[in-house]
Amino acid sequence: MAHVAVVTGASGFIATQLIKQLLEKGYTVRGTVRSTKDERKTEVLHKLAEALPGNLELREADLLKEGSFDDAVAGADFVFHTASPFFNDPEDAQRDLVDPALKGTRNVLNAVIKSKDTVKRVVLTSSVAAVSVTGGKPKNGDRYNEEDWNTGSSVTHEPYRYSKYVAEKEAWTLSKQEGFELVTILPSFVIGPVLGRRQDATSIKALKKIVEGTADTIVNRVIDVRDIARAHILAAELPKASGRYLLSHADTVSIGDVYRELSQRFPQYKYPAFEPEPSKPLYDNSKVQNELGLKLIPVRETLADAANSLYSLGIGTPAHK
Repeated sequence: MAHVAVVTGASGFIATQLIKQLLEKGYTVRGTVRSTKDERKTEVLHKLAEALPGNLELREADLLKEGSFDDAVAGADFVFHTASPFFNDPEDAQRDLVDPALKGTRNVLNAVIKSKDTVKRVVLTSSVAAVSVTGGKPKNGDRYNEEDWNTGSSVTHEPYRYSKYVAEKEAWTLSKQEGFELVTILPSFVIGPVLGRRQDATSIKALKKIVEGTADTIVNRVIDVRDIARAHILAAELPKASGRYLLSHADTVSIGDVYRELSQRFPQYKYPAFEPEPSKPLYDNSKVQNELGLKLIPVRETLADAANSLYSLGIGTPAHK
């Protein structure tokens, strides 16, 4: 009998790739979205369901509505909680970022608590934002790892980082109190191939600027969305998986590195030139590789595949030479 997996925030960048990989493995997937009638967000999910061997069911749920995840979670084997707001410059950080992240996590996990007899494990999508704060330093050594926590942010200072920190902390508190298994995945900046034409997600907007040659900076830590999805599935399926898994390439990546690589891969396009910047180690990713056996996709392959996917969809095409 196929495993039943719940994926919250099913239309998101990470969630869509996760659902794709789960369907490829024959899972029955219950994806939650705020509205099943929003074809702009669900179109790609229906296409995946038609093309792949697993089964997909879409259920409506709201992060801020108590009990709205109960139906989706009931009888499931695994719950992947990926849904959490991510955008820059919120009008009201408490309302727009912190409340959905924290209350949403509570609501999803309360549904898990009601179905503890069937749910084998919860995998929560956290972030390196829960580990580090701008200007901070690792607890030990010069690289951040799973022992680090971001205690320097707040609702008024780097509120997105704060939202990820408080949501993950709450998840661990509930896991210990209620006795359900929890694993958290902490990705850095997500790049990689996109599966649909939706362009309003923050990650896709940033990726579009990069591949069209209009970005003038890039966050200095990246990870392939396909690796994130694989890490979630391994974290659910492997009995030995436990605790937190920081998921990022170890070294920093500059915008100059990105455009030099894209120039080599796509010589027909014109990209801006930037002075080279030295790479430096920032994160320790040994745990996810050693315990889950995850071998990370090289950054240059990720960049090429991301650009190819957007160019093929007619999104973010740069000027020709």
